[in-house]
Amino acid sequence: MAVHSPPRSSGTGSTSPTGVTRHRARFPVTGWVLGILSAISAFLGAFILLAGDEQSVGLGGQVSWEVGQIDPAWGYGLLAVGVVAGLAALALLIRTRRLPASPAAEHRSGWGDVAAHAAVFLAVNAFLWAQDIALGDGLNYALWITIPWAIGLAAHALTQYTAAHRTSEPSK
Repeated sequence: MAVHSPPRSSGTGSTSPTGVTRHRARFPVTGWVLGILSAISAFLGAFILLAGDEQSVGLGGQVSWEVGQIDPAWGYGLLAVGVVAGLAALALLIRTRRLPASPAAEHRSGWGDVAAHAAVFLAVNAFLWAQDIALGDGLNYALWITIPWAIGLAAHALTQYTAAHRTSEPSK
């Protein structure tokens, strides 16, 4: 009679008492995009509905509107879209938590996550710097977003680097 040991977990999931490894699925990019868009939409809708008439919303300069000039229907619409997109992102998160991860996800390198983080960092910060410069007042706020985020990105890359080298070293 052969004795089989339960499968070992690779750190991406947990082993149940029956010996079956359950994997926690990652939150997909679609969920992140929906979550971010829902937050932006809900914020803009609430701002249009709650801010004073003399407040401005927009990118700055000629690409800004006074809240008093915006029809309140836009505020309600943006708020509704934000709530619906937020609920969709939440449903997607719950769904991915229940699904097992694919076997390929266990062997995937974390460098793809670092590259995705860097791509989002570059895209968002390029937009923020362009907006900050377009306002014409010099650099007001983009630097205060870029510096802490760059520190976080460097920490992410350093963590992946040390994890990759820790797994590649032979055991003593």
